[in-house]
Amino acid sequence: MEMIKIGVIVNTFGIRGEMKVKSYTDFIEERFGAGNTVYLQFENEYIPMKVQQCKEHKGMVLLQFEGKDNINDIEKYKSCEIYIKKEELHRLDEGSYYFFELKDMKVIDEEDNEIGTVLQVEESLAHNLLRIKKMDGTTCLVPYVPAFIIRVDKLKKTIRIRTIEGLV
Repeated sequence: MEMIKIGVIVNTFGIRGEMKVKSYTDFIEERFGAGNTVYLQFENEYIPMKVQQCKEHKGMVLLQFEGKDNINDIEKYKSCEIYIKKEELHRLDEGSYYFFELKDMKVIDEEDNEIGTVLQVEESLAHNLLRIKKMDGTTCLVPYVPAFIIRVDKLKKTIRIRTIEGLV
């Protein structure tokens, strides 16, 4: 069973069993909605938890799980990562990708020169950025915008980019 990380519990919130979660998903309602099952990675196991309540608060997600209604029930889960099963992901529109799909893709330029591989996708206020490990071992950031991204090929696991002087 392949799992996808969707958040991490950063702390408890109050005394009634709520947890403060840093979300790694743009689909908060779909992932953390009441009645959904998520999995906490706790002591090398995936523990299924049913979401009782979810709300956003100051850039974080506040979660409460069924049967966990006081701080003593949940304190041990601080720092646990939260996952869903990969098969529970919904399809995205054509040309849209989950961050994990772009990771480890080979990056090439317009002339088929290999630049490196995607280490991760980073979010910024303006747009997402591809952190690329270049062939010489250094890293660079490439904005994930149409001006630079020519084509993403999921089958070939490549991203063709348009380069300008100083970009890579």
